Amino acid sequence: MFTKAVAQAMQEARDNAPVEAPSVLRDLSGRRALFQQVIRFSIAVAIAASIAMLLVMAIPSSQRPANQDNPSLSAAWQSVKSSVLPAPQPQPARRTATLAVQDGSGFTNDPVPLGIHVGAPPPDAFVSVNGLTAGARLTSGKRVGPSEWRVPATEISGVSVIPPDGFTGQMLVTAELRDGNGVALTGTSTRLTWTPLPTVAARPVVAPTPVAAAPVSAAPVAAPPPVAMAAAAPPMPAVRQQAEVVRSLDPKEIATLIKRGQDLLAAGDVQSARLLLMRGAEARDARAALLLGTTYDPARLRQMGAEGPLADVAQARLWYQRAKEWGEPDAQRQLDALALSR
Repeated sequence: MFTKAVAQAMQEARDNAPVEAPSVLRDLSGRRALFQQVIRFSIAVAIAASIAMLLVMAIPSSQRPANQDNPSLSAAWQSVKSSVLPAPQPQPARRTATLAVQDGSGFTNDPVPLGIHVGAPPPDAFVSVNGLTAGARLTSGKRVGPSEWRVPATEISGVSVIPPDGFTGQMLVTAELRDGNGVALTGTSTRLTWTPLPTVAARPVVAPTPVAAAPVSAAPVAAPPPVAMAAAAPPMPAVRQQAEVVRSLDPKEIATLIKRGQDLLAAGDVQSARLLLMRGAEARDARAALLLGTTYDPARLRQMGAEGPLADVAQARLWYQRAKEWGEPDAQRQLDALALSR
């Protein structure tokens, strides 16, 4: 087709060629005629090439003549297109963001993990958390309403819920994953439960059975007055019994609790840090027990500017001693410092 169009253009150029001029005018118009023929030939070739290319692109292969070399034309067109147009780059597959939850439970006043995990979050994504009971708060994130919190998607897996003081029961918490523009991507809910702390019943004290004494002839000895007996035998101080709770936590969760507890201590929030470290210590982690002891140590509380009703020497000694038993090398030094500070 291209060859036929070129031949036709050349034939028209020859047909339209001017009649040979007299010798007088030939020299004057020779150059102009040659120039015009070159221009016409170039235009004809360009038009023919354009028509041929358009036909190759527009006419489907099924409608082209049978004698046309379709594979050759297609190969030629692909070669021209690849040399002119850049090859398309493969686009990476986009991963869909996921939101997984797991119900949690704990004892009264204990922080319970929120149990929300986000997979493949988009940039600047956050999780909107709703349904917390009045007075409850999260260990991370920002409160934006009476019961709504917003937590960055990259931090949500390590967040725990701190219940109100003395709270027992359940919270149905809803979570919604949103992108950086606030558009909701997916949502789900989780159930968190708090149960009363089990109490250890005190062993009843059985009074000794009085033994009858044989009568003697000696003069009776006057019994001391009640006041003197009270002075001679001071009452024993009441011993507070501590119910040891053992939790089963994985090392990653314990490390998260310790890190959040240290951050809260650095910020001066001793009570919240104590709740988080208590969970790690109840999992028999020596480092968590040592840090928990510092939240009761009067000397350490003075350094943090939180001295007062938070101090409890007996509790500090108890957790320092447990940290020592569980292999914390710094626990003995804390015990010695606690003994010297009294």
